[in-house]
Amino acid sequence: MWEDDNEGFVGCFLIKKDGSKTGHGRRGYLEEGAWDAIHVIEVGPEEEGTAHYCLTSTIMLSLTTDDESSGTFSLSGSIRRQMNMNLPVAEGHLCNMGKMIEEMEGKLRNSLDQVYFGKTREMVCTLRPPSEVVMRLPDS
Repeated sequence: MWEDDNEGFVGCFLIKKDGSKTGHGRRGYLEEGAWDAIHVIEVGPEEEGTAHYCLTSTIMLSLTTDDESSGTFSLSGSIRRQMNMNLPVAEGHLCNMGKMIEEMEGKLRNSLDQVYFGKTREMVCTLRPPSEVVMRLPDS
């Protein structure tokens, strides 16, 4: 956290989730994986018990899978969003900032699920239909 020129302050909240082989979160065919979240929140000066909050969040996601049947697959990308709110300071700045960050993380997680994973799933299934859908020709 640091002081702002406008009599407010700025805080930064960082989240890193390691899902690689060396991390404790390995699941399935995941070889490499990381979730990096950067949340920077600017808090304006209090006026009549209310403060203005400006949250800028960036999520960077990368993963690589490796399986004999499907081969190696890599997916990575980032998404950035901004949220502005005027909130009462009665519960304190930390409560307000925490609620905003939790809400933003949920929205970004859903966006990544729909955009990256949904579109990727759609493209992969179009290019390589699942084996139970593929009609096999009889042996000649």
